[in-house]
Amino acid sequence: MAVIALCLAVLAGPLDSPCAARGQGSRPKLVFTTFPSDGMGVLFRQILVEAYGRIGVDVEVLKAPAERGLVLANQGHCDGMDARAPVVEESCPNLVRVPTALYVNTVVAYSKKTDIDPARGWDVLAPYRVGSLLGYKFVEKKTSAYDRVLVSCYGQLFAMLENDRLDVAVVAYLDALPSLRDVDLGGIRLLSPPLASTPMYHYLHKKHADLVPAIDNVLRQMRDEGRLDALLEEAVAVFKTMHVMPCKISLPQ
Repeated sequence: MAVIALCLAVLAGPLDSPCAARGQGSRPKLVFTTFPSDGMGVLFRQILVEAYGRIGVDVEVLKAPAERGLVLANQGHCDGMDARAPVVEESCPNLVRVPTALYVNTVVAYSKKTDIDPARGWDVLAPYRVGSLLGYKFVEKKTSAYDRVLVSCYGQLFAMLENDRLDVAVVAYLDALPSLRDVDLGGIRLLSPPLASTPMYHYLHKKHADLVPAIDNVLRQMRDEGRLDALLEEAVAVFKTMHVMPCKISLPQ
């Protein structure tokens, strides 16, 4: 009851932003931005709906282009982001990280070329035309020194790769999977091993900073109960019906 009272106190006051919302009855509601695809965002929504439900708060997740989602959350138009890599903190000073990671993101490369070995590290991409998604800050930072183009969606990215306008597409593996249903991969292959792994954390706008201990406590409980693993397994089971999954998908220890 004390946790619920805390949540109600923190969330009290006018909700006048474009993302403002109220939950059912007297329950408060938070709105978080998420990635525009149905990949990682599906997993994060399941985790956060359950986690906030345990402290009496409803959750709505708003799809937005990755860069736009950062702006909405950082400016306080929404209540935060479902989950992002810590690199976003460099450009989003108004966001507060919840310490328990939701998931470890696997970053991979797709290409038609057969002589690229990701085991050699990021610099193996230097001679090539590289593409990724705008607003995926971890990949943006890692590829900033290369001949790179950033696009708004996976469909456009893989179309450019298919039409030889790119040599390599660098993506968040789980996030890109649903988009591959609509892509003719042809000679495109998933390069192995993955380029990197990075933990993904939930972020609240600083106006909700007082909620961080409460929701972090719940996320730690879910992790220790094995619930985060179970939700990931459920998501992976769905994605396995869409595409072959040779990469290891993991949660932080």
